[in-house]
This record gives sequence, C-alpha cells and structure tokens, in this order.
Amino acid sequence: MRSDLHPRLTVEVRLLPDPCLWCWEIRDAERGDLVESSWAGEWTAYDSADEAYSAGRRRLSRLARR
Repeated sequence: MRSDLHPRLTVEVRLLPDPCLWCWEIRDAERGDLVESSWAGEWTAYDSADEAYSAGRRRLSRLARR
C-alpha cells in the first residue's frame, strides 16, 4: 500500500513459510527495490498480517521523518 508519509515507499506484508508468521517490507514503489524488512533486517515476525502492517507503518513514519 502506497503511503502518504513517503510517496515513493510502500509497506507490504508477506507470510513467511516457516515459521508461519508475517513480516513487513518497505519497498520503493517506482523501482520495486526492497528498502527495509522486519525479517531480513531484524529477524522480527508477527502473528498476524495486521500486526505486521501496523509495525511496518510505524517504521515507515520514522523513515519519513529523516
């Protein structure tokens, strides 16, 4: 989902196959490049897609303030 916080970045969630948890990814909407990921960068995953999305939005808001 594209964000009004940073127009070029989107927050996406994806289901991890093992363990069966969700992570967020922040991507450059124009290029599709991965900017940051809760799983790849922090090894953090969430029980639900909604929880992962909320955490991704919080991270995106911190990035937008830079």
